[in-house]
Amino acid sequence: MKTGVTKEWAITMAFSVLVFLGLGLGLTWVNIERVDMAYELKRLQTEIVAQESLISKLEVERNTMLTPERLRVLATQYGLTQARPGQIRRLGAAGEEIASPVIKAAPPAPEKPAKKKPEDCPPNKVMKKSPRSKVAGPADAGQDAKRKKST
Repeated sequence: MKTGVTKEWAITMAFSVLVFLGLGLGLTWVNIERVDMAYELKRLQTEIVAQESLISKLEVERNTMLTPERLRVLATQYGLTQARPGQIRRLGAAGEEIASPVIKAAPPAPEKPAKKKPEDCPPNKVMKKSPRSKVAGPADAGQDAKRKKST
């Protein structure tokens, strides 16, 4: 038997070296892709946090812009009032007018009576509060019902 390097052994070694070289290059490529993906993931997470922060700020701004008090001020500033009957028209997709239900206009809010000043009252009449002028709460409702039954 010959103890030297045979042709079969050389081919097997060359093939093994090529396979290991290919596996090494493949593992290196996979590792580089993994690092690239990690950087991309970090960038996307940062972008998501920034977008969520922007969304929350915009929601606060939207809620501030839509407060009833602000809308009331803007409506009076632009001369807008509540729609009167007949002012609102509904149109269909083809542009034809659709009959809308008659909506009663809300009555105007009653104005609060002006408080009387002490100098407006005649000097001989002094306004006093009676001791029983308290507002009935839920606890007083049961007592009122008992009083009515007893009478």
